[in-house]
Amino acid sequence: MAAQIPIEHIRNLGGVTRTFTAGSAICGYDDEAPRLLFVLKGWAACSKMLPNGTRFVTEFVLHGGMISTTLTALSRETVRAVTNVTVVAFPDFTSLPKIEAPTFFYRIVIGELMRHHARMSERLANMGRRDALERTGHMLLELGTRVGTSRDYDNCEYFDCPLTQADIGDAVGLSTVHINRVLRDMREAHLLLFRNGIVVFLDRARLVDLVDFDETCFDTTII
Repeated sequence: MAAQIPIEHIRNLGGVTRTFTAGSAICGYDDEAPRLLFVLKGWAACSKMLPNGTRFVTEFVLHGGMISTTLTALSRETVRAVTNVTVVAFPDFTSLPKIEAPTFFYRIVIGELMRHHARMSERLANMGRRDALERTGHMLLELGTRVGTSRDYDNCEYFDCPLTQADIGDAVGLSTVHINRVLRDMREAHLLLFRNGIVVFLDRARLVDLVDFDETCFDTTII
């Protein structure tokens, strides 16, 4: 399982703890107060709404992940809770120069921004150069790496995944019908199984090779 941001260190800084119910908005691009929110529990999705009403998910924020309302405003995104989400919120000292923070807090924020940039780079490669199966497989491998997998599902690696097929489709630019077909193809190829909120890697090594997945891009130990 990948190491997480030292969330207990974040707790020790104080901040305001808030809980958002599944489906509710955590922040939008019109939020007035610059804040940094660290996810203590749950899954959230950052997304953009296109003029035709289509949603595009740019990022899933997981345990230990950071949400910057300043970055959200710049990118014109909305962040919503996929599950019930608990966060601890701080004033965004990067946008409010009169607020000082401990050195290690700066390191955590910089490190999370670097990891975010690495994920966005992979996301661009996904959308621009990978086919439907590769996009989907790469996305699920990324989530499994970030969440951490267990290995007691018929001796296969697996992780709990609260996403719907529509959520996955919105993250890889595919319709729900197309995602359903891709997941069926991966199941029949004995690569991956997605059922009842669980993703099972039936042959993770072969899937990694097929989609050119490099888990070091999602290493949470940097910085």
